[in-house]
Amino acid sequence: MDYTRRRFLHTSLSALAGAAATGLWPMPGLAATEQRVELVAQESRINLGRGPDFTAYAFNGQTPGPVIRVREGQRLNISLKNRLLRPTTIHWHGLPVPNSMDGVPDVTQAAVPPGESFSYRFRARPAGTYFYHSHFGYQLDQGLYGALIVEPTRPVGGWDREEVLLLADWVVADGGGTATVPRRSPMGGMMGRGMMGRGMMGRGMMGRGMRRGTLPPDGPLTEPYYQGYAVNGHLYPSGPPIRVKKGDKVRLRLINASSSTTYDLCLAGHRLTVLALDGQDVTPKTFDVVRLAMGERVDVEFVADNPGAWLLQAHDTGLGESGLAVAVVYQGRQNSPPKGPRFHPGLSLATYWDLAAARPKAHPAGNPQRWYRQVLSGGMHSPYWSINGRLYPDSERLSAAPGEKVRLSYFNRSMIAHPMHLHGHFFRVVNYALPPERWLVKDTAIVEPMRRLDVEFVADNPGNWFHHCHNLYHMEAGMANLVTYTRA
Repeated sequence: MDYTRRRFLHTSLSALAGAAATGLWPMPGLAATEQRVELVAQESRINLGRGPDFTAYAFNGQTPGPVIRVREGQRLNISLKNRLLRPTTIHWHGLPVPNSMDGVPDVTQAAVPPGESFSYRFRARPAGTYFYHSHFGYQLDQGLYGALIVEPTRPVGGWDREEVLLLADWVVADGGGTATVPRRSPMGGMMGRGMMGRGMMGRGMMGRGMRRGTLPPDGPLTEPYYQGYAVNGHLYPSGPPIRVKKGDKVRLRLINASSSTTYDLCLAGHRLTVLALDGQDVTPKTFDVVRLAMGERVDVEFVADNPGAWLLQAHDTGLGESGLAVAVVYQGRQNSPPKGPRFHPGLSLATYWDLAAARPKAHPAGNPQRWYRQVLSGGMHSPYWSINGRLYPDSERLSAAPGEKVRLSYFNRSMIAHPMHLHGHFFRVVNYALPPERWLVKDTAIVEPMRRLDVEFVADNPGNWFHHCHNLYHMEAGMANLVTYTRA
């Protein structure tokens, strides 16, 4: 698919920002045992490698938080200690954990008060690239997130190097995304990073207490002007480069932990082979450009066959200190200035329709037992973002009985893309060009402006599950509802 021909359909193109800090590695042979991890949520003074120090929220004094690595099927026991002045939680993005471990305040648990602790216990499966983040208020945009890598039971080799690259958008000021900085107007930057709604500050999960048709005095507001885009907590060029030798095969686990920025990424001098989306393997296919919306993960590989110094860079994120980029430097080329990619007509862009699940996976035949129309709207002259014209927590509930096949038909009636995320389940992106057993398996999917997208999931994880746009500011302004299980 030609990149330029596709690009006008998409909004929210931005930079790289990330975090893959100190890893917490499992001991060999411990797949059947429990791995214990302690995460302390606290205020910390941080620096992104350029610019001033500022106060943000952090896990264990760093943002992003530590990389957690675990073997598939291994039990995790993660103790969250809250040393913030506000309540907090942790959501395990993409992992179908038990409902009580999902980390959504007032839906799956009570938020953890300041000074108290909570233990999350679950088996880590299936294998794949995931991440964890606070699901309380705006804490994701204040620095509370980190990578979670679930290694397969039988390790898959073949790579000479693997890198976890966690991308994040930043307001470089005390308070991060909730800092008092100039904000975008509702109509600003439609083709860039603007037109993103922002919800009520200081009201916790989703601005609780809001009712349809009312306008609280403290919100919702529009998104902040992001001043930088970081990879693993570093603004380019302060971060360490990816060092390679000619002939190396390199795997990159790309995680978009941004609050309201989508990235189109290209590696100068190389092409990227897509291996997995949202942690789930796809039939490998090579492209020039890959796209990650908020909450999405893409695993890619490249072969180091073009010696030099190059940039893996995001389109439309500015230049120099503010833009999202990381250098890939070959042995012996340490003193060469990195060359960036040139985005131009003819570059191939990876889309959902270009990829298929790597291995056929059974999917119930026949029509879905439940079928819900989900009309996404907002922005323009409204401060709110809604599903079917209703705002969370007054939005409709989507009922499902255990074992039922459920289809969600998204109709995006806005001029902004929405990355829709379903907790506790994987869904399949409906693609009539493929047999259902080869449909992509994901947990977050971009619904493009003025377009339709259908997904299906099997109700196989009982509980009340949050379903929302993963643009934090759209979610806080009402674009969410619940999937609730009923008896068969």
